[in-house]
Formats: sequence, structure tokens, C-alpha cells
Amino acid sequence: MQKISLRTLPLFILLLILAGCKEDTPDTQLDGDKELLEYKFEASLNPQLVNGDITGRIEEGKIELNLPYDLNISELIATFSYKGAKVLVGGKEQVSGTTPNNFNDAVIYTIIAEDGSIKEYIATIAYSPPIPHIYINTENEEDITSKEDYLWADISIEANGWGKDYSNRTQIRGRGNSTWGMPKKPYRLKLETKAVLFNLAEEKDWVLLANYIDPTLMLNSVAFKIGQLIGLQFTNHAIPVDLTLNGKYAGSYLLTEQVELSSSRVNIDDKRGVLLELDINFDEDFQFYSNNYGLPVMVKDPDVESDEHFEQIKSDFHQFEDALASESFPDNNYKNFIDIESVVKYLIVYNLTHNMEINHPKSIYLYKDDNGKYTMGPIWDFDWAYGYEGSMKHFTSHRPLLHKFGHSDATGYTFFSRFLEDPEVVQSYRDIWTRFHTEKKGELFDYIDWYADRIKESQKKDLQLWKNGTSDFEGTVRQLKSWLEGRFRYMDEEALSM
Repeated sequence: MQKISLRTLPLFILLLILAGCKEDTPDTQLDGDKELLEYKFEASLNPQLVNGDITGRIEEGKIELNLPYDLNISELIATFSYKGAKVLVGGKEQVSGTTPNNFNDAVIYTIIAEDGSIKEYIATIAYSPPIPHIYINTENEEDITSKEDYLWADISIEANGWGKDYSNRTQIRGRGNSTWGMPKKPYRLKLETKAVLFNLAEEKDWVLLANYIDPTLMLNSVAFKIGQLIGLQFTNHAIPVDLTLNGKYAGSYLLTEQVELSSSRVNIDDKRGVLLELDINFDEDFQFYSNNYGLPVMVKDPDVESDEHFEQIKSDFHQFEDALASESFPDNNYKNFIDIESVVKYLIVYNLTHNMEINHPKSIYLYKDDNGKYTMGPIWDFDWAYGYEGSMKHFTSHRPLLHKFGHSDATGYTFFSRFLEDPEVVQSYRDIWTRFHTEKKGELFDYIDWYADRIKESQKKDLQLWKNGTSDFEGTVRQLKSWLEGRFRYMDEEALSM
């Protein structure tokens, strides 16, 4: 038979032969993809995760996981997805949602691609130290239903590294105005004897704030930090705690000092000094409306001893207010009656947090030592701040009116805007604000991150109980920081235009 040369075949037949050969040739190219896409510990597979799933953050060959303190990690089952042929740990193939590992030792995941190439991820575990836990049991487990009447109770505190543990007797009652009407209640404690709690000064009277409408559970704490950083005397401290009441978990709370006259609180003469509160709720025993601005003034401390004592308190305040309202203001002696630096710092705190309660006014404190000047503070009550009032949603626009405080017909507006008619006060405001922005902003934002890290497990439990808050806690904290960034920028602009 004659041999046929390929060169003698027609071109189209040759192409058919070559095409057929290509189809019969197997594809030997292997996929080199190798990547970990998702990684988490699901509570349904790991019973020790009583607070819910924990999702890992995958970045640059690491799986970063933040776990509750003292969690058993000797047998944790991971759920994951990936690109590649298989996943190994120590040479053992891993099955998502099935294979347990001991995370007390380093756990390195090796993803093998179809072409045999590999990529490694090391799981790194960080722990969230626990916040303190307060346990209160009322006598006969009686419900706390009154803001006026105390109940006796046993109290024990697991400080968890925030100080010393504590146990004793206490009295407890409700507190607050609008907050008392919310499902999660705030409380007032009066210990049987003075005690040091969480390394704070020894006292009897303490407050447990519920922060029910606060999606971050830290807006009061952040405001207190601003007050401390700007140098307002007697600013409260913030201790996040979990509270168990009569054997039932009650939520994530903030323990802080009661606003009162004492050597470790508002440290002025507790007999001849005075702590006043401006508040339209008008719920103290001794109260009066001021002559010029119609301010609702209440005597918070000390106990009023006589009619003459009360008249002297009123007379002192009216003398100051007369000077502020005088036609000769600001070229008169009004600064002899009030510490202007405290006014400026107070206004900056309320402006930065956009706390419109200064406008009503509500929960506005000022104090005066015997023969001294009035001084603004301590700051208090920031649940409705950060854009909430008027919108009923936190972190709305960061550009509402600043030094005008909002409503021109409100009592607080009329009173506090008067100070800003003095050019010296305006200049002091600019100087103190600029210094605060330059020197303290970074420390404030570091505090927000630190505090959020401490309470994130508590926040999960609180959300599970009260169904009020956010399922994206980290995202909400970022929203708070973004809002504050905008507020800083706006206050820079506003200070220049005042």
C-alpha cells in the first residue's frame, strides 16, 4: 500500500486531522487557587460559646479570633470555606463543621491547591478580659418598683481584675426620669457602709445606668472621658459591669458615682457650699425659678437647714444672674460670680456630643463653695445626645447648630448663649477647643476602641436579653467614631465663625 504523505493532502483534511488530535489530548493544566474565604466558630457546634458565634478575621496569612476570657478551647470545631483541593492541620485533613482542634497550641491551616502548591494560615487567639459582674439579691427577692423607697439587699461583686471583690449589704431603688419608664431600669445603690469599688474613692452612694436607648452602651462613658480630658473638675468615672438581679441576668450596665457633695465627689464645703441642678423636672424638695431667665433651679446638696439658708442660696444665684443679664454686660463684674473657664469647657463637652439637654435645661449641674464662684459641672446624662434628640436616632447629622444650642425660645438657650456675647469668652472657647482637638482627640478615640473591646461580649448578652441595640456592634462603634470625626471638623469651622 502506498504511503500517504501529509504534505500531499488537501489543507482542509489536514486541519481536520489536527483538530481531532487536539480533542483527544487530555487537559493537564491544574488549578493553583488556594485561599481561605470564611472562618468562624458556630455556637451550635461549640456549646462553650454561650454568647453566640465568633467570626474570624482573615488577613495576611492570619485568622484572628477574639474569644471570651477563660473559654475552653481544647476542642473547638471551625466552620470554613476555601478555594483549593483540601485543607490540612498537622497533616490531618479538615472537614468544615466536623473536625475539632486544640487551640491551646498553635493551629496552622495548610490549603493545598490542585497543582500541589500550598498556602498557610495561622489561627491567633486573643481574649476579651471580662468586665466586673455585680450580683444583687433583694430581701425575699422583692421587685424594685419605686424610685423613692429603698429595698434592702445583699450585694456581691466579682471585680475580674478591675479592683477587689466585694460583698456586703446595700439598699437599692429605682432612679431616673424618662429612663425609669423604659424596660431596662436604672438603679441607685446605698451601701450599708462606705466602700472602695473598682479602685474608686470610698463612698456609700453609687448609680447603675442602664443605657437602654444607647446602641453602643458607651455614650455616657465617652462623654465622661471628654470631660476628664478637657479638665472639668469632678467628672465621673465609668465602670462597665454585668448585672444579675435576684438570680436573673439583667443586662450590661454602667456603674458610676452619685453626683453629690463629698470629699471624693464634688469636693467643696458640704455645709456652706452648694450643688445646684437646673432641670425642668423640678423634682427636688427645695426649688425656685430664677428672676431673669426663668431657670428651674433645684438645691441638690446639701440638706437645706432653714428658710434663711434657702433664701441665702436663692439670693446668691440671683445676684450672679442679675450681673449676667445686666445691660452693662460684659463690661461689668459678672465674672466675679462664675468661673468662665468651666463654662467654656462645659459648653465644649455638650457641643462635641451635641447634648441638647442643656437647652431645656435638664441635668445641668453647677456648684459654689463658700464665698467662691459658681463652677459648671459635673456633666451628666448623655443618652439623648450624639444626634438623638429630635431624630430619635443616634449619629444623624453632625452639623446641627452648635453655639446657638437650637431653640431660641428655650430657657437654656437664652441663658447659655448670653456667655457667648462676651468676646473674651468666645476667644477662650476657641483657644480651649483648639488645644483639646490638637492634644486630646487621639486619646479620646483610643479610649473608645479600648472601651468597646471590653464590653463587646457583655453587649451580646444584653442584646440577647433586651432585643434592643445592634447586632453589628463593631459597625456601630465605627459609626460613633465617624460621627465624632465629623463633629470635630464642624466645630473647627464653627469656632472660627463665632
